[in-house]
Amino acid sequence: MGDAGLAGAYEVGAATLHEYLRARAADAVEASTSAREAEDCENEAAIVRALARTCAKIGRFVRRAGLTDVKAYVEGKNGAVNVHGEEQAALDDAAHEMCVEALREEGSSAWIASEESEDVVAANPRGRIAVVFDPLDGSSNIECGVGVGTIFGLVGVDENSAAASVYARPGNDMRSVGYVMYGASTILVLSFMSTGAVCAFTYDESLDAFVLTKANIRIPTSGNVYSVNQANYRKWDDVMRAYIDECSKEKKSLRYIGSMVADVHRTLLYGGTFHYPADASNPNGKLRAVYECFPMSAIIERAGGLAISAADTRVLDFVPTSAHERMPIHVGSPADIERLSQMYRESPGGAAAVRSTFSPL
Repeated sequence: MGDAGLAGAYEVGAATLHEYLRARAADAVEASTSAREAEDCENEAAIVRALARTCAKIGRFVRRAGLTDVKAYVEGKNGAVNVHGEEQAALDDAAHEMCVEALREEGSSAWIASEESEDVVAANPRGRIAVVFDPLDGSSNIECGVGVGTIFGLVGVDENSAAASVYARPGNDMRSVGYVMYGASTILVLSFMSTGAVCAFTYDESLDAFVLTKANIRIPTSGNVYSVNQANYRKWDDVMRAYIDECSKEKKSLRYIGSMVADVHRTLLYGGTFHYPADASNPNGKLRAVYECFPMSAIIERAGGLAISAADTRVLDFVPTSAHERMPIHVGSPADIERLSQMYRESPGGAAAVRSTFSPL
């Protein structure tokens, strides 16, 4: 692809997601060493486009929350219970169905795995890419106008692979990862393919397209904000409590929205940390490794940040034993997360002994 084409495809404020993906896929195809690898690059771009189109639709739907035609999706639940034992909001279920339908229609996905579905769903047996996603993170916040989002990740699989190949692998295997935040505007944050820079695209209604608005996002080295549900303070281990005490003494500001997408998006742009630690009620953590922790950690790391579950344990080194396994997570600015890691390493008895300190104060 010529220099002029590349410049236009990556021009902030002008390039659309379609143009960006076409250029990135062309570059990847040119650098590929086999026809199979080149085909995978093209299919990966097609899947991301399909997800982006669907998220634009979900964004329009979310914005109509409270109006008569979608009121039933926002108020109450739909009576179904998801795999986690949580009664589903109908809007979660609708977003799930929209994503599954779009991926089936696109046709390249071997497997489709959703936080809202117990089973990993088989799609194209000849496909070599699996898609994992949380269709509507933070949906309980919609009525009060708080930002919610969709999280997704792509992994490579072999043809005729087993369902376990989607999740029984480290998060470091994630290829394209991204999230879409539905707030004052609809923003797609994407890292295309495993070495892709982190870029932001904002949905332009007049063009019916996502437009590149931030290129090569880098998280600040440190920040003055920490994001955690401090109501759980008494349930945390000693190290986590000590770390938060230190943040408070340093006059860092607590900012917690309760929507992972919104909290991590702010952390990515302005620096600081986001935490959902293990606690006495959730000793293995609460967020799902495959659908939430892996894609978000990959984005943070590719933007220069760190993501750990405890001490020196990278989130992306974790290997789940089930599609819905949970884990603790701490992500954010590298200096801030390294400080937490250091505190775990230096704790009495080391990081392995920390969970014995889950006890009310």
